[in-house]
Amino acid sequence: MKLFRTPEVQTLRRHSLMRTGVAVLAAGALTSLAACGGGSGGGGSSSSASDTLTIAVDSDSAATGYDPLLYGQGQIQFFSALYDPLFLTGADGTVTPRLATGFTNSPDNLQTTLTLADGVTFTDGSTLDSTLVKGNLDRRSDPDLAGYQSFSAGSSTEISDVAAPDPKTVVITWAAPQASPDKNLADEPGVIVGKDALADPDSLATTPDGSGPYTLDEGKTTRGSSYTLTKKDDAWNADDFAFDTVVYKPIIEDQALANAVVSGQADVALQLGSSTIDLVSSKRDIVKVGGTIVGFPVADKTGVTNPAFAKVEVRQALSYAIDRESLVKDLHPGARATAQLFPESATGFDPALDEQYAYDPAKAKQLLADAGYPDGFEINQTVGGQPSDDQIAIQKQWAAIGVTLNFVTATSTDAIFAAAATEPMLFGPFAVGDNPVGFVAGVVVGGFVNLQKASDPQIEQALGAALGGTGDAQTGALKDLNDAITNQGWYIPVYEDFTYMGYNGDKVSKPSFAGTNGWFVLSEIKPSA
Repeated sequence: MKLFRTPEVQTLRRHSLMRTGVAVLAAGALTSLAACGGGSGGGGSSSSASDTLTIAVDSDSAATGYDPLLYGQGQIQFFSALYDPLFLTGADGTVTPRLATGFTNSPDNLQTTLTLADGVTFTDGSTLDSTLVKGNLDRRSDPDLAGYQSFSAGSSTEISDVAAPDPKTVVITWAAPQASPDKNLADEPGVIVGKDALADPDSLATTPDGSGPYTLDEGKTTRGSSYTLTKKDDAWNADDFAFDTVVYKPIIEDQALANAVVSGQADVALQLGSSTIDLVSSKRDIVKVGGTIVGFPVADKTGVTNPAFAKVEVRQALSYAIDRESLVKDLHPGARATAQLFPESATGFDPALDEQYAYDPAKAKQLLADAGYPDGFEINQTVGGQPSDDQIAIQKQWAAIGVTLNFVTATSTDAIFAAAATEPMLFGPFAVGDNPVGFVAGVVVGGFVNLQKASDPQIEQALGAALGGTGDAQTGALKDLNDAITNQGWYIPVYEDFTYMGYNGDKVSKPSFAGTNGWFVLSEIKPSA
């Protein structure tokens, strides 16, 4: 299964991963308005030359232009070719220095000092220094920059000040203790744009300005269809990337995406749809990773859009009323039924939660009665076209406890974006990955699925401890955070899915995901031996 594949969820994905702070990725999870309309691109070129890597992706890599901060972390699989971040998530899941060669923290974890790399230049000819990094991070007040939502006022990872005491030193002051600040500054949120783009961010709508190993070949690029990137031999990290040319082809339709890698039109393809995995695996090689949680982010915990959702018993009842095991068996063989937001591989995962919230419609009915809704209630949920099979199945299961789930067809993309503010819950796959505390801070608590600004002392205390702690203390806090989100019904997961990537093993070696995150590490894609 792919992240955000239905039209309405693809739009949700775009917002959560691109414009988290405005209105309904998201989800972060990464796609375009063209994808929302079901269009497709690519799929017509001949096989790649030996020095060219062609990557087919299930979304438009630059749907709203080339400002990397309009997007969420997962889009680093495209923007890492054009830009460098302060830190980068590697193939083993660890965060490694890039533009920042290292960091130190103050004893109270409220201040982080970064040391910057030497010899880094940008497309516009400017060079990396602390003033440039400060200028980038000072854009964090812009609500349209999804990459910086976690740094904005009120966030659990809020940056309160950035200083540039000398050209190679940046000092970041946090509003709350951050024991692992490198994770906050990794991938898309850590990307730095050049001096010209900083002075005129609107220029990034058409022209990238980064220090990455590749430049955009505008003459061979058609937005929404094909992006051709040419390697800069003099780039400071050019040796880390194997191919002279990288071509990204957005191909939205599942079968067309699979056909591209099977036929040799693409060397790598992701994310494969569940219906095409067998086809691709019979002709090509496949690699997969978990960490994708499919379910319902509860956008309204205050009852503003639907009074019932102000009751924790109601949110818990909806969780108890989902027969996750049957849904996975019937619709998603190979997925893992789950009642919690944290993936199975993540620190803080709690097996007891899946048992605690196992399917129990009788308990769900009792909880509804306790909340004052013995006869149930109605929920409206906006969809861009047809609801997914998952939504239809859960609609029937909730009907058994008296809850009516109505699907409202959106008349515009604006209506879909507005759903996070006008409806009580959303639905879709989200790439939570191996750093769920970042997802919680940037999306669940401080992002677009909490536009009503709900607060919960258990969640806030556990989140603060997870961000500010290390070792066993952090491990315990992560478990407490996962438990609190589940018990308070802030997120109603259904199953953990896998991200599948197909590749031509005759052309490239096995690609690597960024740990358990659902995106690849471009520098790890090498020619086959």
